[in-house]
Amino acid sequence: MNIPYRALIIWVVIIWSMVQVYPTLGWLTLSDEARQARLEKWRHEDDEWAKKKHSYTEEMFKTIRRWAEFDRDRVINLGLDLQGGVHMVLRFDINDLPPERLQEYKDRRYSDADIEKEVQEIVLQQIRRRVNEFEAKEPVIQALGNNQIQIQLPGEKNVERAKNLVKKTAQLNFHIVAEMTDIIQVFQKIKDKYPDEFNAFIQRPKLKGDHFTVRVENYDRVRRLIESCEKEGIIPEDKMLAFSQPPKPYEDQVYKLYYIDRKPIASGDGLRSAVAIPDQNNPPNWKILFEFNNAAGALFGEATEKNINKAMAIVLDGMVCSAPVIRDRITTRGEITGNFEQPEATDLAIALNSGSMFVPVKEEFTRIVGASLGADAVHKSVTSAVISLIIVSGFMAVYYMWAGLVALIGLVVNFLIILALMAYFEMTLTLPGVAGLILTIGMAVDANVLIYERIREELKLGHALATAVSNGFVRSAVTILDANITTLIAAAVLLQFGTGPIEGFAITLSVGVCASVFAALVVCRALFDFLVNRRFIKSLNMLSFIPMKPKIPFLQLRYYAFTFSAVLIVIGMAIFAWRGKENLGVDFVQGTNINVQINSDQPIQPGAVRETLAKSGFGKAIVQLTSEEDVSAGNRFLVRIAETDIKSAGNVPPTPSTASSGENTVSGNTVAMTASATSGTGGGDIGQTIQKALASLTKTGKPEDVVIEDQQTVGPAVGAQLRTDALKCIFWSFVFIIVYLWFRFELKFGVAAVVALIHDVLITLGTFAVLRRQIDMGVIAAILTIIGYSLNDTIVVFDRVRENMKLYRGKGYKYMDILNISINETLSRTILTALTTLFTVVVLFIFGGIAIHDFALALLVGIIVGTYSSIFIASPIVLIWQEKSEQRQLRLAGQAKTGTAKKATQVKAGAKI
Repeated sequence: MNIPYRALIIWVVIIWSMVQVYPTLGWLTLSDEARQARLEKWRHEDDEWAKKKHSYTEEMFKTIRRWAEFDRDRVINLGLDLQGGVHMVLRFDINDLPPERLQEYKDRRYSDADIEKEVQEIVLQQIRRRVNEFEAKEPVIQALGNNQIQIQLPGEKNVERAKNLVKKTAQLNFHIVAEMTDIIQVFQKIKDKYPDEFNAFIQRPKLKGDHFTVRVENYDRVRRLIESCEKEGIIPEDKMLAFSQPPKPYEDQVYKLYYIDRKPIASGDGLRSAVAIPDQNNPPNWKILFEFNNAAGALFGEATEKNINKAMAIVLDGMVCSAPVIRDRITTRGEITGNFEQPEATDLAIALNSGSMFVPVKEEFTRIVGASLGADAVHKSVTSAVISLIIVSGFMAVYYMWAGLVALIGLVVNFLIILALMAYFEMTLTLPGVAGLILTIGMAVDANVLIYERIREELKLGHALATAVSNGFVRSAVTILDANITTLIAAAVLLQFGTGPIEGFAITLSVGVCASVFAALVVCRALFDFLVNRRFIKSLNMLSFIPMKPKIPFLQLRYYAFTFSAVLIVIGMAIFAWRGKENLGVDFVQGTNINVQINSDQPIQPGAVRETLAKSGFGKAIVQLTSEEDVSAGNRFLVRIAETDIKSAGNVPPTPSTASSGENTVSGNTVAMTASATSGTGGGDIGQTIQKALASLTKTGKPEDVVIEDQQTVGPAVGAQLRTDALKCIFWSFVFIIVYLWFRFELKFGVAAVVALIHDVLITLGTFAVLRRQIDMGVIAAILTIIGYSLNDTIVVFDRVRENMKLYRGKGYKYMDILNISINETLSRTILTALTTLFTVVVLFIFGGIAIHDFALALLVGIIVGTYSSIFIASPIVLIWQEKSEQRQLRLAGQAKTGTAKKATQVKAGAKI
């Protein structure tokens, strides 16, 4: 790359990254009060701003000013485990199902419980689809009880908008608007019947073609008036009065009234897609383009063709969005126009795409919940990050000296780019994500270790420093790119087939890979060129704890390694199968939600509750502070315990709360229940166990001061579809990895790499089974990280094998010798990378606390096993494949030779005759 252009690209990337990261760093410095004040100020500014049009320059200056004030929309999102959010419970009633749908269930001899179970699953999937398309990243959506859905949305941003989106029924219909004579006639009848109410609450049109309108404050009164008119027959049965959408704050505060046919000419059934775009004819408003499938489009075309030159009301959830005049036949495509702002139009498109809600849902209650891991876990993770950075920095600086300092600068740039991309893509940072970033400290130096060991080899060959540096970067670039492209292939598959946390992990993985490659091959290369060309570095000294070319016969030990691995896998998988559901943590199995209030004079931290529960056998309980207003007051907690934890603690799951046992009613900062639910012993065996366990945290030390306010069965946070998606992702990742390595190397290398990955995953899962640990989403993230790490390790060895095949071809070396030489030549890199990564993982394991203990354990086991498998599993499989291939070729050659000899003998015999 041309040096001036390279420097320009580096500075552009660094400056862009600093611009992206600035709002996040600034936002973190603000107190909660300052954040809320700033959000309120911005809301007021946006309302005033929307009242008139603005030039491009004005828009740009507003964007810059908002950025300087730490624009919340540009801040990296934090997950529920780090910042808390909103806890919402929705309820549905099967009696609200359309009569024909309810009758269909009855005809199939479904009991009410069966109907509730099926409807709950349908509603759960619909809400998941909607929330996953919304900006609230990493939500938790679970079935609760028999007819409720529990939703937790991280952060304070756009909570009302998210709630409205979840509850929106999204019923889309198209109605013909009545003629003006009919409109005047019906309003005259209403006036005659209710003259006082009509004159007081309904405003006549001022101009021809205008609508009757209703002031916002009179909406409920007029709605009741219309209902009375419908009952009394003043409004004909085949007609209805519908309101327009609510007005914007900066518009005239009135609703328009539309007199329309009750029976729609078409509905939203058969809607294929909907997308929101700016309305060029009515800026700054937006519109929604929609498309029907062919069957629905044909019906829509017939209906519109019969009503050309008539006004057609587009009605969504009972409110008229707009009423354009039909000018021509409309078939598969159309648009919904109105006074939509961008968020409204986007949410409407999401709701239409996810389909009408199967049954209306009602908001049961909404509370604020604190971070599920608490300030203690966050503090420990930060401490781990600092210690890891100090250890890795010290190691690199001591071992590689000047080159180590260059690697550290590259590491800082790498970290900056990752944070910038996370902010740009609006990614969510959870505690496993923080741990993953800490792990990046160890893994990001891998490319530098590869480069520096190559430079060391070039210097040993007697090359000048500039030549050694150049050759080191060029020759290691192929290996680095091969290793990272395979990781990107896996990430692309995860992104394509994955949803929710899997998709988020894929984006994080891609971002980390791209940033690491750029930092190592571009930034560090530029720094080296600058230092060498300016003669700041005249020689490059490095320590060497490992001989340059050891001669360890790794491949001769392959059958011992195979036996060792087979024993570990068989034992681990046998215990895994024997434990069954006990292997699964709170994210994957049904559990119990318990709302607890602890009477104490002192504030109690979630960490203290979590540790106390762990001592009673509930080691994986999720604990969150909760309140209607301020989570820092009241010592009220939402505790979730997995079914497997309940069984292991010797308890039985509680009976889910039902309507007969009392409805929740919110009053101030407490939840009022019936006597059975609010009593000190309410909640069954599990409730009593929780009370006894937490009694030590109360001011009296008595279980009676631990109040079980509510207790319900809750479904898994990770649904069956997400588990299926995860398995599908891993399968297709392996397929595409094999294909890529087949293209870049040979088929046997791809198969060997994937077998090594499967080996690493099985041993990690087996280790958790043997240690009686449970698998949660943090462990899944760790396993996906292990796959990337192990693959990277294996490809480094394979790349050296490919290089040595060319170097030693025709020199009498056996295939086993070349494999051994390649493993030994990359041994220093393998050990150094494993060490730097293990430094960070061990720090996580020791100082990270109970919240990420299992995550760190999975990484610890995976990194050790991944390093082992790249030497003792992947390479021996390649050797065995090669030996079998050679034996087959020899056998075929022997058969061909034997056939030729027989033919020659037959010819000679014929000659004698």
